[in-house]
Amino acid sequence: MKRFAALLVTAALLPVSAWAQVRGGVSAPSGLAANAAPAPVISAPAFQLSPSALSAASLSPSLAAPALGVAVRPAAAASAKIVPAVIAAIKPADAKPEKPGSEQARAAGNALFDGALSAPAIGDGPFVPGSAPESRRSSGLSPPTDGELVSAYREANPKSKAVETFGRDFVGMAAEAVQKYTFMGNYFLEGLRSQPREIYRAASDFVSTHDKREDAAARRFMELLGRWKGFQDHLQERMIAMRIAMLERMGQTVPRNLPPSPIPGGEYWDMAAGMNAQGFIHRELDPGTNYAFFDYSPFVVSYLKTAAELTGAKNASAVEADLLQLKRPAKPLAVLRTKNAAYYVPGFDKKLETMTDWIAPGGQLIIQNDPNPGQRSMIIEKHGPLVRRLIAEGWAFEYGFSGSPGNWGGYALDTITLTRPKLAFEKTAVEAAKEWSSYERAVQYLERSFNPLGFLFR
Repeated sequence: MKRFAALLVTAALLPVSAWAQVRGGVSAPSGLAANAAPAPVISAPAFQLSPSALSAASLSPSLAAPALGVAVRPAAAASAKIVPAVIAAIKPADAKPEKPGSEQARAAGNALFDGALSAPAIGDGPFVPGSAPESRRSSGLSPPTDGELVSAYREANPKSKAVETFGRDFVGMAAEAVQKYTFMGNYFLEGLRSQPREIYRAASDFVSTHDKREDAAARRFMELLGRWKGFQDHLQERMIAMRIAMLERMGQTVPRNLPPSPIPGGEYWDMAAGMNAQGFIHRELDPGTNYAFFDYSPFVVSYLKTAAELTGAKNASAVEADLLQLKRPAKPLAVLRTKNAAYYVPGFDKKLETMTDWIAPGGQLIIQNDPNPGQRSMIIEKHGPLVRRLIAEGWAFEYGFSGSPGNWGGYALDTITLTRPKLAFEKTAVEAAKEWSSYERAVQYLERSFNPLGFLFR
């Protein structure tokens, strides 16, 4: 068990180049969509972690800045006061989008917008009635017990020996393994091949149970496990939030991840949110905005639902869906945000070309990435043609880099913001090319002076 936990830490410490090398040859579900590729980066703040301190927040510099130094992870008290969030599944709208970027599509967007935006439409992923962990507990305001989780796992995977392999650490190891898998895909298992056979087999059993989304018993275990993990991480997230609030009272600016909605009361869709969205739910939601965090993993969705309950975030919902199957909402969106979804979900760059027509006049498309060369190259390759088209159609284009000066340099992530015009107009091809070229030149400049340890000096 100790060797397994140590490997989890080792995986988090691998350099950026290691993830980039495996991206091309690995295909696996990473909690976001079937046959998804692994994320190329596990960020440097993981250097602070011990096996008992691994959490979703610590996997991203945007969630727990190194300067904060938060390294505690006690279990949350079961008696904590919780205000349940209302999570409603809304059926997909019947409307079918026109060809992306066409006059009909833009006209439809203008015609639909009346100041009130729809709740999220979900995709066509499987749903098992009665499988939510809340429906199997006398109280939805407490975490599942170790006994419940062991029982649920034995029902989901009766031939597995994972319980015997990890003993009293079974629940914690299951949560850490599944969490790593949702970030890393099959590369997580590849890294375990040198471990004892029983450890590799137990980890493989966790992965196979996670991927059996249509099996009621497997789904129930993953939802219970996600809820347990949400309670485990809750107090740490609260402490990070309090530390940030203290720094802000002292006059320090702590970069946020989510740009605010430009439309009051609007709907804010976050694509392939992942477990990092727990930090957003704890610290970055604006009261006047309705947030929907989409993910393909029942473990991750249960984790985020638990975060919304524990924080009393009634304006946040977690939606389980395949991004490629999402339907046009009944009314346009205020913000559509994507961070690295093109890495996780093959084909999402093409899907996004259609989804931009779902954004309301005055609404925004937010494209973000971690500040490293591989992900910036991905933005240019995967989203460059779309961005150039939107600029030519009159969308306002702004960009900024994490830790850099400028209008958008205050965010914790590299950020491209495209704002849809309220009145349709076109730019010349020369004007559009000039605006996009400014971003490409800025990326080239940063790549020439890139320092992989630069985050230490911000």
